[in-house]
Amino acid sequence: MKYSFDDLVKIMATLRSPEGCPWDRQQTHQSLLPYLVEESHEYIDAAQANDKVHMAEELGDVLFQVVFHSQVARENGDFSIDDVIQGICEKMVRRHPHVFGSAKVDDASEVPGRWERIKAAEKNNLQMAGKSAMDKVSKSMPTLARAQEIQRRAAKVGFDWVEAEPVFDKAYEEFSEFREEFQAASAENPNVDRMEDEFGDILFSLVNVARHCGFNAALALERANSKFERRFRMVEQLARVEGKEMKDETPERLQQLWREAKSKAK
Repeated sequence: MKYSFDDLVKIMATLRSPEGCPWDRQQTHQSLLPYLVEESHEYIDAAQANDKVHMAEELGDVLFQVVFHSQVARENGDFSIDDVIQGICEKMVRRHPHVFGSAKVDDASEVPGRWERIKAAEKNNLQMAGKSAMDKVSKSMPTLARAQEIQRRAAKVGFDWVEAEPVFDKAYEEFSEFREEFQAASAENPNVDRMEDEFGDILFSLVNVARHCGFNAALALERANSKFERRFRMVEQLARVEGKEMKDETPERLQQLWREAKSKAK
């Protein structure tokens, strides 16, 4: 059977109906939030692996969460999936006058600035006039992503370095300050609070490096996580070929196996 978007909406309504699923009926916006985050991350995993089959499947799971929330909202009398679609369509048409109107752009570099000007003139954003640029930074964002968004919002109002070199200098400075606190630690004074504070500054400054270089710090860290995990699994396999577990190998041998795994991964 060939299903359509309308079929998905009807399926969701049936699941929430008195004759539907008890679990689906008891869900709320708050109880569903972890699933929206989870499904989004699973799509990111599939996309980074360039797994087209799972990308389609995980996007379906994300879409289902959108429809789920919309159904809950409709039952509460707040809004419906039609309102969601209407709103995003109006927004995209409004923010692309060079596509749906008479405005002209010469290349892609002109689009972000135009987008931000149109966005600033919209009703919801006019209501933010006089408030902090930080007010629109979501507190529920993952920590690393939130750091980059905080910096992006600050940069939008001119609080930023123009050149990249001072951004690198700041990262080196923060690392030096952390090292000083580490060296000041002792058995009597572990100095953990100060080290944690300075370590946070290192991470924040490195996120700023990523932003100035034009990439996403959270995705970069996720790639590093995946890379480490792949190589670690390979070291486990190499050790088992020798009839051992990693814990049975010497540190020196583990480093040799790591270099071998790294070479194989390339």
